Amino acid sequence: MSQKLQSQIQGKFQPRRPQSKKEEQEFGPGKKDIVICPQCQAFYYYKSWHHHLEEYRHLSEDKRVKFQLCPACQMIKEGKYEGQVILKNVPLEKEEEMIKLVKNFGEEAFRRDPLDRIIKIKSKKISQNLVEIEILTTENQLAVRIGKKIKGAFKGDLEIKYSHQEDTARVIWRSTSQ
Repeated sequence: MSQKLQSQIQGKFQPRRPQSKKEEQEFGPGKKDIVICPQCQAFYYYKSWHHHLEEYRHLSEDKRVKFQLCPACQMIKEGKYEGQVILKNVPLEKEEEMIKLVKNFGEEAFRRDPLDRIIKIKSKKISQNLVEIEILTTENQLAVRIGKKIKGAFKGDLEIKYSHQEDTARVIWRSTSQ
C-alpha cells in the first residue's frame, strides 16, 4: 500500500483483516431462530438479513428470538470496512452535489439490503479550490457501485483495486476537468 494511501486511512476505521476459509463463511450455517439487531432493528431469517419481520411467512410463537448485532453494525463497532472510495481533485463547487449523490445512493442501497451501508464520508480541502472526499462502506460491491455512479454523473477517471489479502475494494475517482 502506498504511503499516501496509508496516510489517508487514518482514524479508527481499518480494512477487514484476512480470514481463513472456514471463517470466511460470513454467517455460518443458517439459524432456525429469529435474530434482531438491537442497533438497526434488522431481522435475520431465511438465511439472510431483512428490514421487515412482517415478511416472515413462518412466524409462530415457538420461534425463539435472539438479539445480536448484524454484520454491518458489528463492522462499524469494530471500526472495519470493506469498501473505500476516494474522490480526488473534486472542484469545491461540486463537493456538496457529489456528497448528496453518494448519500442518496447509499440510502437506496440500504433500503434494498440492510447490510449495505455508508459508514463515513470525510472531506478535506487539498487546495484553494479542490477537495478530496473519502467514503467508507460495509460492502466492497457498494463502493464499486458508488464509484461507477460518480463516473457516470461527473465523468473523470475510475480505478478499482481489489486487495489480495483482504476483502477490501479501493475505488479511486479522479476529476479530469480543472
